[in-house]
Amino acid sequence: MSRVLLAALGASLPILNACRDSGPTAVPPPGGGPRISSLIASPASLNLQAGQQRSIELIARDSTGQLVVNPQITWRSDAPATATVDASGAIRAISPGTARITASSGSLSALVQVGVSGSAPGIAQWRIARPGFSDVTILGLWDDGAGSSYAVGQGGVMLRSRANGPWVAISLNTTETLTGVWGSSPTDIWIVGAGGVLFHGDGVSFAPVSSGTTTTLLEVWGLAVNDVYIAGDRGVILHYDGTTWTQQATPVTEDLWGIWGANSTNVFVVGNNGVILRSNGTTWQRMTTPSGNPLFDVWGTSVGNVFAVGIFGTILRFDGVQWSTMTAPGRANLFAMRGRAFNDVYAVGNGGATYHFDGTTWRGLSIGSGQNLRAIAPRGDGTLRVAGWWGTVITLRGTGVAATATTELSDPALLSVYGASSGDMFAVGLGGAVYRRAGTSWLQEPVPSVNDLYGISGNGPTDIVAVGDTGSVLRYNGSAWTRESAPTTGLLRAVWSGGGQHVIVGERGTILRSNGTGWSPQQSGTQQFLRGVWGTDPANVYAVGDAGTVLRFDGGRWQSLIVPSTSRLRAVWGSSANDIFVVGDSGTALRYDGVAWERFTPPTTRDLRTLWGRGPTEVYAAGDSGTVLRFTGAGWQTLTTPARGFIYAMFGVPNTPGLALVGEGARIVEGQP
Repeated sequence: MSRVLLAALGASLPILNACRDSGPTAVPPPGGGPRISSLIASPASLNLQAGQQRSIELIARDSTGQLVVNPQITWRSDAPATATVDASGAIRAISPGTARITASSGSLSALVQVGVSGSAPGIAQWRIARPGFSDVTILGLWDDGAGSSYAVGQGGVMLRSRANGPWVAISLNTTETLTGVWGSSPTDIWIVGAGGVLFHGDGVSFAPVSSGTTTTLLEVWGLAVNDVYIAGDRGVILHYDGTTWTQQATPVTEDLWGIWGANSTNVFVVGNNGVILRSNGTTWQRMTTPSGNPLFDVWGTSVGNVFAVGIFGTILRFDGVQWSTMTAPGRANLFAMRGRAFNDVYAVGNGGATYHFDGTTWRGLSIGSGQNLRAIAPRGDGTLRVAGWWGTVITLRGTGVAATATTELSDPALLSVYGASSGDMFAVGLGGAVYRRAGTSWLQEPVPSVNDLYGISGNGPTDIVAVGDTGSVLRYNGSAWTRESAPTTGLLRAVWSGGGQHVIVGERGTILRSNGTGWSPQQSGTQQFLRGVWGTDPANVYAVGDAGTVLRFDGGRWQSLIVPSTSRLRAVWGSSANDIFVVGDSGTALRYDGVAWERFTPPTTRDLRTLWGRGPTEVYAAGDSGTVLRFTGAGWQTLTTPARGFIYAMFGVPNTPGLALVGEGARIVEGQP
């Protein structure tokens, strides 16, 4: 039966149509009326702060099931010092405690349980705890050898760091994607990008230069100030002689991604379909290669020692005579490579893949990041910088397996957050990113490389689980993160922990459960994408997802529940077994009162993505466009915060009355009462 509540009065508004506080607590109805066969009150339970008011909807039906208009009802409160009720069913909270409100008609009655608490002012002051810097994908990286590094990427972004100092953004007055950067010296730097974009600068200022083409330019590299090459889409190669850029004839139409040369008569270009071209200084010729896989970069130490990398862990080597396939330590797509010597070569790619060649064997390195890497540059001080998605820049110090990694920048979307009482607080997100709250700062945590992480929860500071794409599961024991095997390679979207157990939900109705000794699949009975999970205990767990899906686990099996919505539902949270909230797309907000589900009309049509509360009258929901709402017991209110963009998750800051919101661009906003 569909039951829609009457509009609730906001807690901060003056009370309209005030209750008859001085009158009797049982209010007799007017006489006369049809015989009532059923009587239902909605909601069946509610929670208010002292001084708040909320109306109850009463549904009366006769013996034929027809609604009875203006039924004869007697309202009564068994604790008028706690809560009163008037003839219209408007309940007013007086002082902390519990009250039973009864609606009677003859021998029939309907009961409403009312809990009244003291004032709960909630979060009133907000601060940006982590503003983020840049979340664009970095596609090109170059170091001038004199202490300055340059990174370029999407949206016309160029970043610069000098003398190991902070990165700053340099405006080029373009929104085109920038794909490559190279210079012959600190004062002679070229930048290329989409639409034939070409910039030239001295490290301080940059000006556009005509490239003579609108083709996307993918890489720039040179031997000297008057010997510079650009490779691009559709087989385009440009050459600069110190005065003019000229397009050179090539025998291919494939996109060309990488370029490097040993000298002016031995320049190599690689691209799609395994294309490798070689220039003798006059003409370009296609070389015979053992792979048809797309190749994205090329680099070497001499004409007889050239490497090329591409998808599926493809690594090729040219010995001066022919190209051959090398054995890679994995099958990650590789996008960039550089080295410091013939026995110190690095290739980077998806999922934080970082491979090292020691002159004999390629080995995989763990750099504590799962971000997709797109560029690499040796530096004058002997270190290496790698860069990639979500504005990530990582510095490697040392050689090979002995190298240590430090993340300088990384601003992926943060999708979940959890804090253990008397323990650490973590946020997780795209690229397997994990951030730890240290004091009032948030610092990136080195973890085993995994794909995107979407959910995190725990049973306390020594039993925390993070889950994500391709069956990724990380567990934290209070001191270190380890990767666990899950019986699926699907996307795991959310996790709830309680009673020493963990419950994971994800795509195609996936549900996994662990009591600390592995992960066991459970039958959900649905193929819908499950996006949120929460429970009061391991025998009372709710999962929500697409198309209005709500499931409940009763300790034995999962059952589908009927709710008054078909929207995509994204989050579930409750203060008790009879006070459970669910939110989703287009401002959908539902509450289970222990008997039935009701649907609210909150003050937004934005998608709501997360829920968390400190109690039944302090429940927060947040979502798109920086939307943050609070349910006070009497209704939903819109809060003003410095949050912008998507807010994906929230959780209370441990051992404080505070709240942390996390979202796109690794931005974190914290609030306090």
